Amino acid sequence: MKNSWMIGILLCLALAACDSTTKRMEQAQDLFKEGVQLREQRRSEEAAERFLQGLALVQRSKKTTETVQLEGQLCDNLGAMYLKHGLFDDAFKQHQQALQCFRQTADSTGMMNAYRNSGRAVRAQEQYTQAKQYYDSAFRIATFINDQTMLGDLYLEMGRDYYMETGNFAKGIESVNKTLEIGLDDNDTDIAHMTLGILYYYTRENEKAKSHLNQALRSERAGLKMSVYQTLYSIAESEKDYQQAVQYHKLFTSNMMEADAEHTNETLQKIKSEFELKAQQSVLESLHRTRDLKLYLIIALAVIALLVILLIVRKKSSDHKLEMEQFGRQVERDQNRIHELVSDMENLIRTNDELRRQQQSLPPKDLMAIQKIMARNKVMATAQALSEEINNDSLNFELTDNDWKDFISLTDLVFDGFSQRLLQLFPKLGPWDVRICCLSKNGFSNQVISILLDTQTDSYYKRKTRIKQMKMNLGDDNRSFEEIVNAV
Repeated sequence: MKNSWMIGILLCLALAACDSTTKRMEQAQDLFKEGVQLREQRRSEEAAERFLQGLALVQRSKKTTETVQLEGQLCDNLGAMYLKHGLFDDAFKQHQQALQCFRQTADSTGMMNAYRNSGRAVRAQEQYTQAKQYYDSAFRIATFINDQTMLGDLYLEMGRDYYMETGNFAKGIESVNKTLEIGLDDNDTDIAHMTLGILYYYTRENEKAKSHLNQALRSERAGLKMSVYQTLYSIAESEKDYQQAVQYHKLFTSNMMEADAEHTNETLQKIKSEFELKAQQSVLESLHRTRDLKLYLIIALAVIALLVILLIVRKKSSDHKLEMEQFGRQVERDQNRIHELVSDMENLIRTNDELRRQQQSLPPKDLMAIQKIMARNKVMATAQALSEEINNDSLNFELTDNDWKDFISLTDLVFDGFSQRLLQLFPKLGPWDVRICCLSKNGFSNQVISILLDTQTDSYYKRKTRIKQMKMNLGDDNRSFEEIVNAV
């Protein structure tokens, strides 16, 4: 009996030794390297899991220069994963923690990356002034250490995501041209030419715009080519070259369909990823809460070692069976979740048919009267013409504020005061947000709505996301924008 107690105590002491700072740091380093490899393979959920596990180990270790440096690297990479999947607040917190760690270790390169990533996180939330401050800080460090690759990336991001978004087109052109002078990889070069083409179009320098846009068409990415053809279409229309404009529009439509298919797949993956990332965050928070408790448990194990060993031997078989049952239930829950997501996407496709059936349920006289009134509204007539065929005639329209007010009033008539109920639920919505919701409620496609708003289709997707997250405060809601609007 005495020997059994001694064996138990020795085993517990060995367990405590294995959990030392050195061992945890080695494990954390391995997790970080594995996470980086998974990130390069675009397996973001698995990468985020490794970074979270590594972070939990580092934060349980003694604070040294090495542990603080590794904590900064883990936080910065984890923040990039959160940013990719739209978790902007969580991303910003991770990049700020990384910045604090790199300051402690005087790591200029780390600080430069953390500043740029912090700028990306706040720019995604349209906090442009704060984003400019972070980008400028990254610029100063990149210039000081003469990091040409980072300078090229920063000039491109500033030209595309800051100067163009804030309307400073001349400064944007200057910034992107500096990017091309420094040199980029092929994909970023195509993005730079597309950005310059759009900026020159905004400044009415059509020849320069066309030159850069044609160079951007070397890209194989459907979304990028769609934006290029949309801009070329606008240029041809402004130059009254309608034959060329029609050709560009056909190419735009072809690439838009391909980009829409990609966007649908990305949306499903994003919803799944956000769910998994949040679950991983909960695990990390749980690890932090139980950190101190584990220290006491290690000490207690030295006293009750024999009892623990006996319980492990006795329950080994039953615990393994229970774990397998839990794993099977978890797999079943994940499969059900995927089926629910697919079902949600199918419901979106049926939205227009449901709207038509709702209108057909009205008494014939009321339906005919409403249809006649709706047909006289210029917004409705223009949208219906674009839905049927996009040509020079249907694209030649001009809508006034009175046209929009009349359209919203008619939508309220058909859908029982829709705009008033919408503003009661989401008082932050602006006039243009209400117009977008009314168009979506009437079942018009993303292409038609983007044309009515005189914006690019990918910009319209971003705008819907901002309305849902910033104006409706529904960032955690897994439903699509159209489902939310139709539920009002």
